[in-house]
Amino acid sequence: MRKAILTLGLAAMMAGGSLAIADNIIYANNAGGSGIQVYDETTGALLNTILPSNVTNGRGVVVVGNTMYYTEADSNSVYGYDLTTNTSLGAMFSVAGASGLATMAYDGTNLYLGDYSGTNHVYKYSLGGTLLQTISLSNCGGYCDGLEYADGHLISNRMDGGYGNPSTYDVYDLNGNLLQANFITTTFGATGIAFDGTNYVVSDIYHGQLDFYNASGQFVRTLSLQNPTYLIEDLSANYAQTLSPEPGSVGLVLAGLGGLALAGRRRMRAGR
Repeated sequence: MRKAILTLGLAAMMAGGSLAIADNIIYANNAGGSGIQVYDETTGALLNTILPSNVTNGRGVVVVGNTMYYTEADSNSVYGYDLTTNTSLGAMFSVAGASGLATMAYDGTNLYLGDYSGTNHVYKYSLGGTLLQTISLSNCGGYCDGLEYADGHLISNRMDGGYGNPSTYDVYDLNGNLLQANFITTTFGATGIAFDGTNYVVSDIYHGQLDFYNASGQFVRTLSLQNPTYLIEDLSANYAQTLSPEPGSVGLVLAGLGGLALAGRRRMRAGR
């Protein structure tokens, strides 16, 4: 039994994210100047509306702890907002060569920024504003407005979901090599995508709802949102939670390792 528990724990750790803490709060940046909405992903209730400066045609959003990063369709800057003091931090840095930035993702250290200038590029930047890598996504036809990081991979929309056509998301490695095509396929125009620690959450931009898909890309449920007039472009859970292991989970695995080692020593002493 102890060995089985340990095996399951190690498998979960290797799966990446399965021991993470699920976040039931979703941040949503939307087209227009109506700010960034905060939703309860269990009930769909609108919990808050944040109105930072520079939001005129919102696109990307990433929340890490008490800091929110966001982008605009018509700007090459990444903006910041302090969620503790409710203070706009202004432009944190700019992406040379881009006229607009779409959706965003975060890997625990760096940001991934989808280009909104017509290319299939994703820009990897440090939080301090240093360009680390320019990644090309082969199935992105330009203006791809859904991007997420999970389990050491990037998940990207193939197009601008605002056109209203069914949307497809593919999985890439962190260098842009296609790993799995058609990971998620919707029946509606979908834009932003987030990973909440358990499921992928996709924005149905014209119907005021979110669709949930499990780690295998299979549909789970639809959630209707309060005040569905917003045109949600990107989604984010709090990466400080979804990229962190559950309290005690690593300790339990290590305890299991120690228990197995101790049991092994006892068997050796007993001549078994």
